[in-house]
Amino acid sequence: MAISYKCDWYITLHAIVPIAKELAMEETDIEQYIIIYYHNLLTMEEKLAYKHHITTEKVENSSEEFGKILMKRWGTTNKEALKLLEGGYGEFKKKVARRILSETPDKVFINNCPKCGKLARTPEAKQCRFCGHDWH
Repeated sequence: MAISYKCDWYITLHAIVPIAKELAMEETDIEQYIIIYYHNLLTMEEKLAYKHHITTEKVENSSEEFGKILMKRWGTTNKEALKLLEGGYGEFKKKVARRILSETPDKVFINNCPKCGKLARTPEAKQCRFCGHDWH
């Protein structure tokens, strides 16, 4: 049974975002914060590139057979999406974050701790993971 692209992304998003949230986010990794919590602002090619990157990471830790299945299911052959990843994932994150912040700054809330100024774990967080300050 074929799954529509929209549904395919929805399933992928809910499978990938929890994994991506568990990845170690450095205190200043605002680019990853934007990609994870404001994924709705990514273009279709950026979504494909992000999904392809996460799939590639998973494939590296999988058997060859399972890796082929993952790449067939979640990888992409979209040239524009693959081109976005040419400079590596770090460059991709920077470009996406810059674009989102320049095009839609009113839709992104950078949640910094009011006490120490470091980036909170989520846009809704009310307690700092670094200094423990609580602003409920």
